[in-house]
Amino acid sequence: MDLVSGYKGVVGLVFGNEKSGSSNEDSYVERLLDCISNGKLAEDRRTAMLELQSVVAETSAAQLAFGAMGFPVMMGILKEERDDVEMVRGALETLVSALTPIDQAKGPKNEIQPAIMNTDLLSREGDSISLLLSLLSEEDFYVRYYTLQLLTALLTNSRNRLQEAILTIPRGITRLMDMLMDREVIRNEALLLLTYLTREAEEIQKIVVFEGAFEKIFSIIKEEGDSDGGVVVQDCIELLNNLIRNTASNQILLRETMGFDPLLPILKLRGSTYSFTQQKTINLLSALETLNLLIMGGSEADPGKDANKLTNRTTLVQKKVLDHLLMLGVESQWAPVAVRCSALQCIGNLIAGHPKNLDALASKFLGEGPQEPALNSILRIILRTSSMQEFVAADYVFKRFCENNVDGQTMLASTLIPQPHSMIHALVEEDVNMSFGSMLLQGLNFSEKDGDLEVM
Repeated sequence: MDLVSGYKGVVGLVFGNEKSGSSNEDSYVERLLDCISNGKLAEDRRTAMLELQSVVAETSAAQLAFGAMGFPVMMGILKEERDDVEMVRGALETLVSALTPIDQAKGPKNEIQPAIMNTDLLSREGDSISLLLSLLSEEDFYVRYYTLQLLTALLTNSRNRLQEAILTIPRGITRLMDMLMDREVIRNEALLLLTYLTREAEEIQKIVVFEGAFEKIFSIIKEEGDSDGGVVVQDCIELLNNLIRNTASNQILLRETMGFDPLLPILKLRGSTYSFTQQKTINLLSALETLNLLIMGGSEADPGKDANKLTNRTTLVQKKVLDHLLMLGVESQWAPVAVRCSALQCIGNLIAGHPKNLDALASKFLGEGPQEPALNSILRIILRTSSMQEFVAADYVFKRFCENNVDGQTMLASTLIPQPHSMIHALVEEDVNMSFGSMLLQGLNFSEKDGDLEVM
């Protein structure tokens, strides 16, 4: 069989004719496979399958021996013994073990990993991929679960090959998308699989979107608690970003079907606003990346990028995205620096070269007590922050605000008036009632000796 002869050829090139002390494993694996193939009693065959799965999961030598002999046996069970659910489960679990690298901390760093070779071998067989996808329609939970794990293992090490294979299989992606509506554990495995599958694969991305990916993604995010959710929310947003990255057509489809409203709850802070777990921080950063992808409008080579970028920016500000960004980047000083900086960068990108968005930012006021213009609050970050990263992010907003914005420059310049004598020596904390220009002049005065404030 080609599967076996191909593997033996690779093994021969890598390992030559040396047994390397693995003859015992070879013999043991061979006996178990023989029992599975030719055993008369169902119980004996199932016991042999359990033992095989265990030994393949534990040693690289057994993985290597299995790869040379075991694939035809396992694939035969998956194809011809569908009614024996226990054997099908065992075959799938054994295949997953055969494709999972074993940590060989003491082994040579340049040693070939049998699990990687097994992955390469199985991914070359188009019929095998089609067979695995057909198992996703089986009723048994564990059959579907182990099948998804096996496909994920294949994608991890042979992504391009598996992407190509799945595109040739009728309804292949549809079957994967159906798993997003399955039980939670299956759904989570399917999310990981689709995330790997859609990386740098435009054709697959378009099919996934056509199959209703946006609705399913936002439904799961909402169910999991938006940014307060766990790693599942992170996986959902990563999949979403794969689908809209550098693809104006998918962005347009999102905007014209669901709209950008489902993004807002992810950015909204709720509950204890002082509570930023590591996972919540990652979720917010991922969502802010989503905004930046929409703000950029698509890839540089896409002819529809500029028109899409303009429409996206206009729509996002109409949906009050600026309010959420100002909360994350300016008002929530207890938020992690990375979140604040990313939000400020989004603001800068959102207003760049967009007159209406520039006016929208200029008209924003922040604070629950005495309110002040948002631009003043952002200037205060520049004057006060001890973080260079935050200084650069806030400075970026002003550079984008002043760039080719004569009206905005004039408005800011009009506030450059002499400070009242009582405010010249005012504490920094008392500058909330100052104009933008007075704050800037005070900052220049305080930093004159240091020379560390750049005049915009």
